[in-house]
Amino acid sequence: MMIRRARWALLVGLVVGVGIWGYFQAQGRGSVPKYRTAVVERGPLTVAVSATGTVNAVITVQVGSQVSGQIKELLADFNTRVERGQVIARLDPELFQARVDQAQADLESSRATVINQVAQLERARADVDNAEAALAEGKANTLKARVTALDSKRDLDRKSQLATSTPPRPPTTRRARSWTRHAPKNSR
Repeated sequence: MMIRRARWALLVGLVVGVGIWGYFQAQGRGSVPKYRTAVVERGPLTVAVSATGTVNAVITVQVGSQVSGQIKELLADFNTRVERGQVIARLDPELFQARVDQAQADLESSRATVINQVAQLERARADVDNAEAALAEGKANTLKARVTALDSKRDLDRKSQLATSTPPRPPTTRRARSWTRHAPKNSR
């Protein structure tokens, strides 16, 4: 069985070797240059090139602008030579003017809003001042009412005391002088 495998391996190796030798022989024959001879003539030289593919520019320059819009005037076309800084197109200014007008209107609206807010702030400050004045007035009225209540209480107490007390004895002559000197002025 071992001999049989060795025969097959030898046969496969021989076939592969013949295939490789044939490949190199075919390559060697195709590399021999072929020349064509002709008689020399004078005349125009005509060369025709035919090819397929994509044509690419040698130098590609990206052209752009800082703004976009509709072109009003085009000053350069395809394959036109241009210099650095040269104007190649003019944009329609109507769109830009509309944006400027809108921005101006927004600015005026914002200024009006600021004026309204300042007026509201002043009105709020006035309301605070009025409230503080009303608070002070309320405190003064409360204090006045307390004082009036205290006076009324004292008056009530005095009158209640006078109503419940016994009338004083008629003074004698000697005592009358003394009594009038020490008597309260309101009781006369």
